[in-house]
Amino acid sequence: MLRQCLICESRAVLTQEAAMGIALLVGLADGALNVAQSAQQGEQDGLGYSALLCGLAAISPTYPAALRAAKDVTKYHFVGFDCICLRCGALFNTDAEASEQAPQ
Repeated sequence: MLRQCLICESRAVLTQEAAMGIALLVGLADGALNVAQSAQQGEQDGLGYSALLCGLAAISPTYPAALRAAKDVTKYHFVGFDCICLRCGALFNTDAEASEQAPQ
């Protein structure tokens, strides 16, 4: 279902679940890259396989911190609403049941 902003009718609407998933993915990638960079500086193998493996191994321990950051994104940026318009910044809820029952 395509969502549109209630104010500017833009289709650039981000849902709370999508924002949480993006923030979680970025947090996990950040943790893996930080460990891979520090491992690569410590050891100088030609292709960086050990740095890659260290980075991949760091994803599991990084998960709790990334999840807290993702929950903070939804808590402070969405403030209890379901969607945010990326064009005008409007916050709104998508209430599918109310729109189905609304008189036409």
